[in-house]
Formats: sequence, structure tokens, C-alpha cells
Amino acid sequence: MRHIILRPARPFVGLALAAIAALVASGSSAACLAGQIESASRELRPTIDDVVAPFVDAGDFMGVVAAQRAGQTARAAPYGWASLELETPHREDGIFMIGSISKQFTAVAILLLEEDGKLRTDDEIASHLEAFRARPPITIHQLLTHTSGVMDVYSLDRFGATAGASGSFDDVIADLARLPLTFEPGRGYAYSNGGYSVLAALVERASGMTYGEFLRERIFEPLGLERTAHASPGPAVTGRVLGYDPWGGNGLEPAPPVAPAFLAGSGSIWSSAADLLRWTHALHEGEVLSADSYEKLVHDHGYGYGYGVSVFTRFGRPAIGHDGRVSGFASDLAYYPSETLAVVVLSNVQSVARDQIRVLAAAAVLGEDYPVPPRRVFTVSSQPLAGLEGDYAFGPDFVVSVTRAGDRLLARANQGGYSELVPIDGGAWFSRMLYATVRFARNEEGVVDRLLWGAGDEAPVGVRRP
Repeated sequence: MRHIILRPARPFVGLALAAIAALVASGSSAACLAGQIESASRELRPTIDDVVAPFVDAGDFMGVVAAQRAGQTARAAPYGWASLELETPHREDGIFMIGSISKQFTAVAILLLEEDGKLRTDDEIASHLEAFRARPPITIHQLLTHTSGVMDVYSLDRFGATAGASGSFDDVIADLARLPLTFEPGRGYAYSNGGYSVLAALVERASGMTYGEFLRERIFEPLGLERTAHASPGPAVTGRVLGYDPWGGNGLEPAPPVAPAFLAGSGSIWSSAADLLRWTHALHEGEVLSADSYEKLVHDHGYGYGYGVSVFTRFGRPAIGHDGRVSGFASDLAYYPSETLAVVVLSNVQSVARDQIRVLAAAAVLGEDYPVPPRRVFTVSSQPLAGLEGDYAFGPDFVVSVTRAGDRLLARANQGGYSELVPIDGGAWFSRMLYATVRFARNEEGVVDRLLWGAGDEAPVGVRRP
């Protein structure tokens, strides 16, 4: 696998987010818009460099940040490289995998089918999918709200055997129908990509189309989302950017693709910042669903989750949105109803640095005070890897496996993808992908027997299995 030491790409920083904030808030006429962009960018870009550039310089973010209020001009800021190998800078219209932001498209597809009379969200899925007839009753509502107990796709042996590189959608659904539930339906909450795979199968059964065809005919084409599509085998698509995973202290490596069979329904969509802004305003401003269906979508059904969207508060304002992370990519999409404001973060680096960027972006656009983040700097040390490998149980159904790959230490949860642990000063390790500090603890005999996920005293502890 090739890896690349990231060179700073700050010359390709686009319109500053603070400039976006000024424009979004102004409601100015088109006649003076160009002058305001130039003025705002010149005056406020240093502030935005302070906010975003530390993540770009560290190799933890490349991509596009965009914002738009209803009825106003969308503004997007590209950062870094769409292709490191070719040194191609990002453009505002680049197409990214959006990961779990895809779930809201699946939820809307289900609600459109309910409006068509093809199904009901309180239906038991066994009435539509024969493979689930031997299971305890599971409703469509429970799939939508992660309360079904259906196993996660990334926990399937089929995924682990190929690292998600190959498989068929029918086989994935058959596995999910056959394997034990993680809890009795309706009696718990566990985020499940597998549940949304089953929802994609329900879309296909109820509509008589493939999942991708239904999305294209009922959502993408009617809304003019020309740069949005469900991932499927086919020729190269102009405008799609390359995805990367962190390597070492500041490098990146090309990310291996995940087969669409494992992503359908939960994380299979490609899109651009402009398309996601158009989608968000259409969805939340009455163009897509009936009032009753929309209320189902955004209602907090428990655990801060609606149908394919999270329902939360940020800076004292109600917000609706979702983040996404898939091999080579990280993303976030949030809508603030009181402001009719949509904010998009798209990155072709799979790093949870996105979590900090989305908050900082929202603060800038909303005019909130926010701390300037320090640049992430650590001295990579050379720590011995011997004795660290093993399986660390954080609970009966959550195990982190640590393994070696040459001189690199890798960790993964259950059957998910691997994240490199980079040794840092003080005997700790850092995951750039998950943006977390990890520590190994030893027993009285000096043998590593615990894994602490986090830097504080309250960090979760995984116990090493014999």
C-alpha cells in the first residue's frame, strides 16, 4: 500500500468561513455581493486560517466546507487536495462519499413509499421480507430508529473476511436475517448500519426498483441533484475525489474501497456540497415530504434520533443532521431551523477531526464565540510493539482487536476497519482516524492487560482476553 507524507495545501484555501458568515447574515443584494466577498475574505481569512488550517496542516482534513441560508447564495470553501498523487486541489463542486448522511435519504425513501400506500412504518418487516419471518417481530419504525436489535454490517464475518472489499447485497441481507439480534426489538438502542441495509431491501421490495433507481427517480432527479448518486459498479465518474486514510504522524494512504453491498441504505451515496445544500433546504422547507411524514422524520423518537437524522441542540439552537464516516471519507450535514441555515463539511480524509471542524464551522457561520484550536503537534516516539497485540473487551459485544502490520500498530472494533495507533510522548498512542488518545496498562507482573480509550481518568477500559 502506498503512503504519502502530506504537504501543506493552504494556498488552496477557498472563501473564508467568516466571510461565509458575514454573507449569510447580511441578506445583501446581488449588486454588491462580489465586493463583500472580496472585503470579507481579505479581512477575516486569518481568523479562518486559525480555525481550519491546523487540521489541514496536520493532514487530518482536506475537503470542502459550505453554508447557505434559505433564499441566499451558497458559499463553499475548498481546502487541500482532491488527489495527492496528482497534486490536484479541491474544487467547490467535488463529489465525496458522504457515509451515514446517506441514512436520511433511505428514511425519506421509506416515508415516500408510505405516502404511496406501499408500506407503513409500523409494519413488521416480515410482512415484506420473507427471510425475517423466523425472527421476533421487528417493525420498520424500529429499523429507522436503531431500536431493532439487528446486527451492524461491520460485525458480519462476511465483512471481516474480505475487509469489506467484496460481497453481494443479497448475501448481506441473508446474514442479517439469520444472525442473532443484539437485543429484543424495541427494548434497547444500538446504532446499526445493518438495520439500514434492511431498509434498503424494503425499498426495493416495496417499489419494484433497485435502491439506487428509486433514489434517482424519486429524489435525485426531481430535485436536480446532478452530482449525487448511489455507489454501484460502473465506469469512472468525473468529479469524484479520491479518499485517504491517515498514515503515521502526518501522512495519508489511499483508502481501500468498500463494496456497495455493505453500504447500501446506510452509507453508499456520493454527493457534492452544493447538492447537499439543495437537498437540505428542499427537505426541511417542504418540497419533499408531507407535513405528517416530515414530523416523523425529525421527531426525537428517543436517544436523540429521528428517522435517519439526529435531533440535537448546538449553540442554544435546535439542529437536525447527521455525520458520516466511511473508508477514505468523513462528513457532516446540519440544518438549523430557526436560522434556515445548512452547513456542510466534506472531507476526503477519514478522520474524526471532522467533529471539531463542524462545531467551529457552525460557530463561525452563526457568529458565536469559539476558541481558536491549537495545531495538533506531537513528537512521534519509537515504542516497542511487543506484548501489545490482543483482543480487549469493553463489554460482551464490543471488542477492540490490536494487531501489528510491520512496524505499525493497528486497532479495530469488532469486525470494523483498522485505525493506526501512532506512538507519542508519554507512553501513549494516538489514533488520527478516531482522534483519540489510547493507553496500554500493565498488571503487577508487567504484562499488558488493559486498554484505556482516552486520556482522562474516566476513560473506558477494555480488559485483555486470555
